[in-house]
Amino acid sequence: GMALYAAVDTGIALLVRTFLDGTFVRRDPRMITWMPLAIVGLFVMRGAGDYLANFAPGHVGRAVIKALRADVFRHLLALPVRYFDRNAPAQLLARLTYNVELVSEATTTAATALVKDTLTIAGLLAYLFWTNWRLTLLALAVAPLIAWLVRTANRQFRRYSARIQSSVADVTRVAREAIDGQRLVKVFTAEAREEELFEVA
Repeated sequence: GMALYAAVDTGIALLVRTFLDGTFVRRDPRMITWMPLAIVGLFVMRGAGDYLANFAPGHVGRAVIKALRADVFRHLLALPVRYFDRNAPAQLLARLTYNVELVSEATTTAATALVKDTLTIAGLLAYLFWTNWRLTLLALAVAPLIAWLVRTANRQFRRYSARIQSSVADVTRVAREAIDGQRLVKVFTAEAREEELFEVA
């Protein structure tokens, strides 16, 4: 599926060039007849490739999440009591639910992107070199700057992701305390205080 998707992306670039040359340069009337069929055919193939590339890793991802959650839960059961004294239950629940989901999503997304994007880039680069190798080399000279910008942005995103994971644990903790102790909250009319704590988390 990923290979089909990447091949169609390269095919679209080739199709655009063929269309422009056939209609504006050579003025071939047959181009108008078969070009819509070629476009529909390419997009049907692209849709099929995209479906296969997303369905299979999604299925694998759910199995990975199930296995990871089972491993984390098994590990939690084996931990000593002092560990549970040091860590809030909500934080442990967030690790078991939210963090496991993120890890699995990241691995399946990374694997999909690695294969699909690598094949797409390889196909488009081959097409660019075939079209005009000098202009392609000039464009590739800018690649180190782009790589540095992407790496810097990724570092920032990782920092924000860590903050989000931490805040989810805090939100879960505050919500759980309010729900578990809802009788106490009502007795002491502490609804406003709980709302403040939730907003801070």
